[in-house]
Amino acid sequence: MARTLRMPVTPMLATSMFFSGITYAATIPYASLVGVDTLGMSPGVFATIMAIGGVVGTLVSLFLGYISDKIKDRRGLLLLSALAGVAANFTVYAVPTQFGFAFSAIVLMPLAGASFSQCFAYIRVFYAKNAPARADVMVTTLRSVFTAAWVIVPPLAGWVAAEFSIFNVYLMAALAYVVIGAIFALMMVDPTTAVQMPPPVRAEGASLLSTFALPLSTLGGLISLAVMTAAARILTFTVPLLIVTNLGGSLPDVGFYAAITAAIEVPSLLIWGWLGMRFTKEILLASAGVILALFMLSAAMSQSLPMLYWLLILNGFATAALMGLNISYVQEAIKGRVGLSTSLLDVIAISANLMGATAFGVLTSGGDYRFALMVGAGVAVLGVVIMVGANVKRLRLLPVNEG
Repeated sequence: MARTLRMPVTPMLATSMFFSGITYAATIPYASLVGVDTLGMSPGVFATIMAIGGVVGTLVSLFLGYISDKIKDRRGLLLLSALAGVAANFTVYAVPTQFGFAFSAIVLMPLAGASFSQCFAYIRVFYAKNAPARADVMVTTLRSVFTAAWVIVPPLAGWVAAEFSIFNVYLMAALAYVVIGAIFALMMVDPTTAVQMPPPVRAEGASLLSTFALPLSTLGGLISLAVMTAAARILTFTVPLLIVTNLGGSLPDVGFYAAITAAIEVPSLLIWGWLGMRFTKEILLASAGVILALFMLSAAMSQSLPMLYWLLILNGFATAALMGLNISYVQEAIKGRVGLSTSLLDVIAISANLMGATAFGVLTSGGDYRFALMVGAGVAVLGVVIMVGANVKRLRLLPVNEG
């Protein structure tokens, strides 16, 4: 490394990413069950709350991404978002009402959600400064640590929800955010862990806006990712209700569904990484969208839990690409602005939540969860069409490496 570090930064970042995984894995599989099944919201009200939170989150994420490239120390923003995560999840736990859920989703969660992307922005900048040859590898490796939490936590959260209270999953997430905040607070003691990228150099006569430019092909790719991720959100909101309502499952079964998907995702990341040396990210992400659509159609027709579990091979493989390859793809979007580029992960995720929650509210208003999954498959295909249409030239370059 270029500098001598007093702290074991890589293990600390790995721990942070694992606990970041806990914050999502403990709550996301149960969000619709909490809002609709437990608190008694209609699917439309639940969708509206998630949609408003999505709009607020988009604005917050872009602002923080812009600021993170300007300030000298990214660690303070990470600490702030971690504290917001503590407050957001503890609010749902301590105030188990429709108001508490809505306040958390609309006011607190948008700031907490920036923790994920800004942590990856920090990871990219830190290794670009200290070990440039390992930067891409470390992003992928630490993303797999995040995924590992999804293997372990959902069944545990399902058991906790079934044996005690479903609101305890939000207490788990709040405590995980406490650990994340403590890690970055500790790192702030060591000045060698403060990193930043130099601002991009403007060409002579170029406007300031030119340093924020997105090529149309890249913009199309980002829109495609948002649409495919929206399909994944429809899946996330719908399948837990399908399991409990149509397939005779329980809360622990919802946890096993999430855990099995994550367990498949871990080796799938290695396969996608190998494919990434031979094909462009555009063709791989488009392929993942096709696989996701196939899974959603198959899940809509599943008649039993064992059948659904077998289909999770498709889900895990598609999710690994959409949630793994997308990080490096997005971080390269705006040259020289890692923080702002990485904040686009949140914009994509939040836009997907907005579209997915709205579609969920409309499609499930009659209680037909299978139909919602079928329409979601069509949304995934739409994302594939956008990716292919916007990146025809990139697709023609395949394979990138004959090995």
